[in-house]
Amino acid sequence: SDVYKRQVSTQSTGTCKGLSSVMERLVIFLVILFCTLLCEGANYTLSVRKVNQQQPVISSLRGDSTFKYNYNTAVVPTQDGSFALLVRCQNITNPNDPYSTGPSRLAYTRLVGTFDENNIRFEKITDNSVVFEPTTPQENFGTEDPRVVERRKTGEYYLLYTAAEQMNGSVTAKLALATSNTPDVKSSWKRYGPVFPQERWSKSGAMLIRDDITGPHYLFYGDSTIVKGLQWATSSDLIQWEEQPGIWLPVRSSSWDSNLVEAGPMPLPLSDGNYLFIYNSARCCVPSKKPSWNIQYNAGYLILDGKNPSNILLRSNQPILSPTLSWEIGDDDGVLGLTPNVVFVEGWLPYPNKPDSFIIFYGAADSVIGAAVISVTIQ
Repeated sequence: SDVYKRQVSTQSTGTCKGLSSVMERLVIFLVILFCTLLCEGANYTLSVRKVNQQQPVISSLRGDSTFKYNYNTAVVPTQDGSFALLVRCQNITNPNDPYSTGPSRLAYTRLVGTFDENNIRFEKITDNSVVFEPTTPQENFGTEDPRVVERRKTGEYYLLYTAAEQMNGSVTAKLALATSNTPDVKSSWKRYGPVFPQERWSKSGAMLIRDDITGPHYLFYGDSTIVKGLQWATSSDLIQWEEQPGIWLPVRSSSWDSNLVEAGPMPLPLSDGNYLFIYNSARCCVPSKKPSWNIQYNAGYLILDGKNPSNILLRSNQPILSPTLSWEIGDDDGVLGLTPNVVFVEGWLPYPNKPDSFIIFYGAADSVIGAAVISVTIQ
């Protein structure tokens, strides 16, 4: 019996040691996982500075455009290594009412000279600059809010825009797609219609082309009108998109992105292989001189997994871009203010020869265009 007791005792001790070892490994794994998730946020530090001497880069008040309002712009890389902007432009229909606007059109304007962040200038925008405008009944209220992605593999440019339609006194918006190999030529654009024709409302799409990686391309889209957040879709050909279930990026209650979140431009890669994604947001209640308008728009960011971009590694706790200058707030005399208290990002590009730095162009007060530089430190 003593032998039996010793055998049982030995087996029990060995089992306990085995369980203890397993538990220790599990605890260590969970600690490492927690620290990894925590450190992913701590490892990224973003700074944003408004450039061009904190003045608009395009403003009709300075004679940069014959359109009164010029805002929400895409960036279009050019074949000579420079870039242009594709700008949403509008005029007023009643000179006595600054909020009475006609349909939006998209104008193409090239950077003048080399990029100098202290003196950014573009070609003057006129009617002849318009390369994309309403041509179908589904666009009768405007072609709005462009986002452009260059597909280097084919030399094509993919334009995602809002096709706004007015019917029976109400307006609907549909995220629509067009492509071109020569985006500055009006006749070159080929329309594909709504990206999600089955949806009654959709807009604001950020396309991530992944030709160099096996797997799908990604589209992050939405403006929180139908669902309270952004959604995502995948595609193998960049034309047909399959919606994925659920809300990808929800609004956050009692936060600076509590009223809505809306897609910014396409994600861009960082030096560590992950992506930086800028998103737009809004919160209540900030008073303005515009009747019945008390919303403020800001911009935040996400870090997306380079291997699986639908996986959000980090979401900013505070906005990185907010309306603080008079021409962004749009409430003062002497500045334009179609929609006060708005900064809105739809176009950006990597800063040449500066890793993890980016130049963004943003609409301000739905009236002018500003520029800023984002710098990311990865530790």
